[in-house]
Amino acid sequence: MLARGLCEIYERISNDGGSVQQDSSLPPIARRALARLSRLCVDEGVEDIGSSIHLVMGRATLPMRSWGVPSFADGFRYGDVELADGSLGVPTDDCRELARMGGSEINAEEDLHHEQLRAAVQSYPASQRASAYTAIRELVVRRPVISQNELHDFISRGHAHAARTIHGLYRSIPQGALSGGVARRCGRCGALLWPVRDPAFPDGRCQVRQCVLEGETVPGEVIDQPSLSRLANAALLAFWVGPGLDEVRLHDALIARGRNSVLYPMADAADVGLDALSVGLDVKSYASPLVLGARLSRGIGRLSLFGRRVIVVPDYKLRINPRYIDDLRGAYTGDEALEFMTVASAIRAFGV
Repeated sequence: MLARGLCEIYERISNDGGSVQQDSSLPPIARRALARLSRLCVDEGVEDIGSSIHLVMGRATLPMRSWGVPSFADGFRYGDVELADGSLGVPTDDCRELARMGGSEINAEEDLHHEQLRAAVQSYPASQRASAYTAIRELVVRRPVISQNELHDFISRGHAHAARTIHGLYRSIPQGALSGGVARRCGRCGALLWPVRDPAFPDGRCQVRQCVLEGETVPGEVIDQPSLSRLANAALLAFWVGPGLDEVRLHDALIARGRNSVLYPMADAADVGLDALSVGLDVKSYASPLVLGARLSRGIGRLSLFGRRVIVVPDYKLRINPRYIDDLRGAYTGDEALEFMTVASAIRAFGV
């Protein structure tokens, strides 16, 4: 219920603008969730975080086991779930799936961008649609910050059909990302390093969660004229660029080993396809293997088109939870045959 409430709040803000208020403007599902959380806190004698949506939104960026509510601590099924991405202000994959499990028909921005891109490539000749989808999606993943000249050059090389959609994937670089009038790229993912007061990040901090989890900040090039560059939308940084770090790593490693690898084949039937429909590899970065298992048990979509279907998770998941793969395998109850691997193990398995 709380996940559904947070998703509905996000959708209202993203669609209509405005701010979150502790009043009747809150979605009814959010008000009911807060009331239940408030009662739980009172019953357990801890701070009543349910009394304020702002307190809950602050906690939502942390694993639920650290919220200070005993029922969410050790043994809680979803203790490792973070409901919100604190840097980008979007619900996490785990939050969206919990909302769906609770009966919500959420219309996430990630899904909207997928559908808009699929619709845009329908204007291409039939023989070019799949490659056009891959090229545009790959552009955003590899170039989350792009100069206007580079963007125009890309569009002029056969993508005029989707020009409006491609422009809509990016926005101007916000003033908050500037320091001394310039911006700095992240040297790992290519997004931006945002200025922070923490002295541990003198060059700024990346907002892409998956990039941060990979290790220490890697400063990249300085953008002297930020007004001439564009930044991928927040939802795409969260749902395309973040997971895309491992998608392109996997694809590039397999290409380097001589494999016939394609990114986002058949308009995203999988993240990486090998030898046409022989192998489909889908990268998932859910915090909770139990939530991911439930998601896959509901259906695997067009991944079922491939002869071998492999769910791939980032290697850092095992550093955080050594049982991640085992828990995921145990949580999956679907009828489709699936294999589960880390990125490194997938490269070893298929890079021969």
